[in-house]
Amino acid sequence: MLVFFLCLTMMLNLSDKAAGSTFNLTVPLGPITSQLDASVILPCQLYPHFNAQPFRVHWHRSDDVETTVLLYEGQQIQEASADPLYRGRASLVGDLEKGDVSLKLENLTLADRGGYVCFVKSETWYERARVSVGMKVVGLIPVMSYTEVGQDQMNVTCVSDGWSTEPTLTWRNKMGRGIDDNLVPKYSTDAIGLVSVSSWLLVSPSKSEWISCSVHLSDEEIKESRLLPQNTRPQTETPDTSGPWKAAFIIALILALLGLGLLFLSYRKGYLSISRREIGERPPCTGTEGPEKPANIGKSVERVPKPQMAEKSTNTVTPEMTEKSTTTEAQIIRMPGLDTVRGNAVQLTLDDKTAPDFLKVRDKSATCKDPGKMAAQGTQHPHVLCKERLSSHQHYWEVMDNATLAVNMQALQKRQSWYVGVCTSTAAVSKKKLPLTPQNGYWILHYQKGTGFFTNTETTAALSVASNFCKLGVHLDCDKHTLSFYNAGDGTHICTFYNIPPLKTFIPLICPGVKDGDGMYIGK
Repeated sequence: MLVFFLCLTMMLNLSDKAAGSTFNLTVPLGPITSQLDASVILPCQLYPHFNAQPFRVHWHRSDDVETTVLLYEGQQIQEASADPLYRGRASLVGDLEKGDVSLKLENLTLADRGGYVCFVKSETWYERARVSVGMKVVGLIPVMSYTEVGQDQMNVTCVSDGWSTEPTLTWRNKMGRGIDDNLVPKYSTDAIGLVSVSSWLLVSPSKSEWISCSVHLSDEEIKESRLLPQNTRPQTETPDTSGPWKAAFIIALILALLGLGLLFLSYRKGYLSISRREIGERPPCTGTEGPEKPANIGKSVERVPKPQMAEKSTNTVTPEMTEKSTTTEAQIIRMPGLDTVRGNAVQLTLDDKTAPDFLKVRDKSATCKDPGKMAAQGTQHPHVLCKERLSSHQHYWEVMDNATLAVNMQALQKRQSWYVGVCTSTAAVSKKKLPLTPQNGYWILHYQKGTGFFTNTETTAALSVASNFCKLGVHLDCDKHTLSFYNAGDGTHICTFYNIPPLKTFIPLICPGVKDGDGMYIGK
């Protein structure tokens, strides 16, 4: 019996000693490097390996103790204490009984770069340690342009944006040899810490063919553009020796005009019809004619893998075709048909936590159950966000009237009003009710009875939609930075936003309106 009491006393003493003893935190010395949209573990280990279950564990940003990433207290995670930017993305993955309080961050964004503090507190002691997260971000394909500066000289400029660190810029000729290695590129940093690089070069078009500009952080991730400078100065006038060719040209011109006249008459009399829905002919959401001049938000550009003719003083080189290279990437903005984008269908679920009180949300359906409450809650927009976060690749989903799910196929134009689109994750957590514009992180297609379809661009663009339809198709291409809307019934393209910024996380949203009895449904 005496031995039992002695053992019990020793165990209590050891327990008291552990609870009252000091400890240190072991963390990596250098930064932990990861990639955009990936996951990362921030190690933090108690030494000695005390049981951390009764301790308080607080992970927060190093520059702001109020920005809580994760709080463990009272032997459970305090979800409500986490900052909205990290809620649902942070978790403890270590063995707390062995003193491992490591943090896991998922779906990394550019805002996640920087320092984090691991703070651990017992009843009698506390320690903190700093862990840093780095992120490797590959920038955009270079933009090349040129201007004439002399009789036989041109100034060629190369610019590339969106790099996590200062990249290497190299000029090469068509033989692959470097051009003027003594050139020093210029670097600048934008508001979110991404680096831009630029350089210029004087060339003689008569002495060189195409030249290339490549930008990279490593040999495996090269971004390259090519350009064929061409002197556009007028040549010295020479005597006219055309002779009979001039007469032949006049005769050919007259015949061509006669042919065009016959075609026009055939068209007017109905013998000839011309389809306006040709491949690549897509109206932009900004109300301009055609997609050949997309808004260059984020400077999303295209590479020229083969020597192509470029217009003087242009900002981009637009190729007619492209090839896949072993060391470079090619991008061409070309709107696909509906049958193609449907292969990127994604399952979406509405997040009822993001909906105002006057909206009734059920899985994939949203309905305005109490229109009177909307006026009283003027601080909230009448839409609901999805749970899914989209930041890369292509995604397609469809929106329809709830009645369409039943036997009755009801056209979306029968509703009083609604809107559909996406917003950035930054706009989603904003506590202010900002206007729903691209400048504030919203890209939206609206419908209002009596007005029709229109977009939320700075200059409101009214859209002409030929027929009623029951399903709206939405296609988000994060790689080409476009958001497109389709009549999902017959495949007709409605409009496309070309100014979707790169390196952002987007959230689909719908507003079912506040004057319709039936709700709206989001699905694929």
